[in-house]
Amino acid sequence: QIHYFKYHTDESMKWYLSHFPSAETFLSRGALITGEASPGYLPYPDVARRMSHGLEGHTKIIVIVREPLDRAWSSYKYNYVEPALERLKRSGLKGYVKSHLSEEYYRKHHIFSFEDLLRAELNTLRECLKPGGFGETMSRKFFGHSTTFEDEFNRRDADDTLEPLVDLDEYCYGGRVSKNVPREQWSELIADHPEKIINLPTTKLIQSILGRGLYTLPLEWWYASFSANDIYMFCNEDLRERPVESMSDLSGFLGLPTFNFTNVVSKGMYNVGGNEGYDKPTSWDEVEEVHESESLFLDKKDTSGSTSSVNDIWSDIPIS
Repeated sequence: QIHYFKYHTDESMKWYLSHFPSAETFLSRGALITGEASPGYLPYPDVARRMSHGLEGHTKIIVIVREPLDRAWSSYKYNYVEPALERLKRSGLKGYVKSHLSEEYYRKHHIFSFEDLLRAELNTLRECLKPGGFGETMSRKFFGHSTTFEDEFNRRDADDTLEPLVDLDEYCYGGRVSKNVPREQWSELIADHPEKIINLPTTKLIQSILGRGLYTLPLEWWYASFSANDIYMFCNEDLRERPVESMSDLSGFLGLPTFNFTNVVSKGMYNVGGNEGYDKPTSWDEVEEVHESESLFLDKKDTSGSTSSVNDIWSDIPIS
């Protein structure tokens, strides 16, 4: 996960390429192709632009997406709840001995519910994504005359059936409001519940637990930067439910020789279920357990006691 085109742009292309094997090493191992995974790239038009200039004609883009609500729930859990619990356990609460407070207590009294954050973000997205809204206006101002995107802006201007290009991550969430209010979308929540924690280092990820699942918005920028023939998107669920077919399809996209992946995928999945990296696979039984434990029951009451369905929130997102 080099993330060169987002976080290390001050380095040279030589620095980036130094992370890959030399031609001698590459060929001696019988390798046919090489690549890297930088999973934070998708939301950023500037990354698509830099890559199209820096790797022009030599790049295949693989986009792995996940069922949006499962993705949102996972982000809520890992980027908000777990860091919040860690801070609460470490710092405790005034007047209490830290060991006397349970995780359940913290969740109930000092952590915002999933639905709380979804509704707050939805209000922000509804305003930002409306026709002529801030997202559209600022995206055009910043990227409208870019050599990479100018033609795409013109094409959309000429066809009113096409949605405008919007850099959602950059222009829909804004910056810090005050010391205690990291984003405008949470101002009301914080005012109503000052005892709850949300001012965390993971703000950038918490702010967009819904937005990062609106895959069509960022993908438009990538399709404007690369040929559609060089972009391949598939679902994380397909890797779990039909792994052999998924890997064969991906191999075909990359132009690799036909290969039977049955023996490879029978071992399980990598980088899943606590087994980080690619040295040890997680068995399919364990993968299923992880999936079931993270599955979201969309109509279940949330921790605030609300009975409204999260599906009701999702269906109200203002994009076609």
